[in-house]
Amino acid sequence: MADAREEEGGVRPQKTKRTWAERVALIIPLVNLLVAIHKIAEEWILPYV
Repeated sequence: MADAREEEGGVRPQKTKRTWAERVALIIPLVNLLVAIHKIAEEWILPYV
């Protein structure tokens, strides 16, 4: 399969190396989303349970 790609002239994509700062920057929006979901559940759902 890899040989077929090379014959067609396709270039194998390079694996991108990320620094720890870049990884944290990618995780921050996910953490914010989880915090928001927790706050919504705490204020709107838990009082009725």
